[in-house]
Amino acid sequence: MLASILALAVLARLVAMHVLHEPIVSDAAAYLEMARTLAGPGPMRDTYGNAAFYSPGYPFVLAGAYALGVTGLAAAQAINLFLGLISTLLMYLVTRRASGRPFAALVAATAYAVLIPAVAGTAFVQRENLSVPLLLLFILCVIELARTRRPNSVAAITGMVYGAGLLAGASIILTVAAAIVAMLWRKSDLRAAATAAATFVAGAALVVTPWLAHVDHELGRPVLTTNGPFNLYVGNNPAADGRFVSLRDTPIGAAWHGLRAQEGELGATDQLGRLAVAHIRAHPVETVALSLKKLVLFWLPDLPDNADTDHGAAINALRWLDVVQYLLLAGLGLVAILRWRTRSQGERLVIITLGAFWAIHAVAYVMPRYRLPALPLLAVLAAGVITPHSRRPAEPRPLAAEA
Repeated sequence: MLASILALAVLARLVAMHVLHEPIVSDAAAYLEMARTLAGPGPMRDTYGNAAFYSPGYPFVLAGAYALGVTGLAAAQAINLFLGLISTLLMYLVTRRASGRPFAALVAATAYAVLIPAVAGTAFVQRENLSVPLLLLFILCVIELARTRRPNSVAAITGMVYGAGLLAGASIILTVAAAIVAMLWRKSDLRAAATAAATFVAGAALVVTPWLAHVDHELGRPVLTTNGPFNLYVGNNPAADGRFVSLRDTPIGAAWHGLRAQEGELGATDQLGRLAVAHIRAHPVETVALSLKKLVLFWLPDLPDNADTDHGAAINALRWLDVVQYLLLAGLGLVAILRWRTRSQGERLVIITLGAFWAIHAVAYVMPRYRLPALPLLAVLAAGVITPHSRRPAEPRPLAAEA
């Protein structure tokens, strides 16, 4: 059955790649240029000449295809197809470890195999294609971390996966809370927990440090990306409304290009960060209200618009099916959260991860595709709700014990 589900996931994504087309502009063009320059002889740069504005994880993976002679959109789609297959398999593994029920795992994998945003995303150049499997792998490691008899080894691996997730997109930064909770839930003394935490940090540092050293060499300071202050300003300025607002529509819009030319990549984005902090300090009540609005916007259904209608009846119907899928997952996920006391330890860790991923989006701004990594987590929880069991499922044994 799992093999059939994986085949379904591949087939659905091949159809999406054949049917869906989107111009290679903005972020997509930047990621492809980063991959091209990384695979070439010169330093990695995006289409705007930036060294570290976009998260580097996705271009790192794309560069592998470029090195093999597959370039452009074809490289991205080939990588995306592989990542979609891996994500579907991880859905099965995460749900089975979290719930202890193989049937629930099959349901969750099937849900992700046909999840329209994930299927459609395969056709596009977007970093969420990598963020999803890394987040699922992180959760799988966290669940094992709470149970294993080898906490230091698992903590190191969990840290490495977390570090890779940071390189793919800093929006997972707060999910470290799940790893902390997993270590606290272990029946061990404080010294053992501290040792596991140290190995987690070491694992993350092992992955992230080379990139930070590269950015330090290129820009003069080790930062994960330079777009953090940029996003903070876009989400916190007099024109901010909770969603993406073009920089040209903000107070600094007319002066941005001059500032960028004068101060450089790091200096210009640092200035945006200072303006955002000044705005937050000057308008604390409005900032809190806007942050709460962002948290609500994060979960609002992405309803079809006139652009979807213009693409024809089939696309419009799929967009409405997307809404139905989302509402179903969100509703069942909410049921699982409200039934916290009846959830297994693994499912509780999934809920904590979901909450941490959601919380960070109160800081900057919200776009529909930013929610994509959260949808598989809802599917894991939903599968646990709809698959019947006569009693609370027993916790699966640690993998180390099974070995």
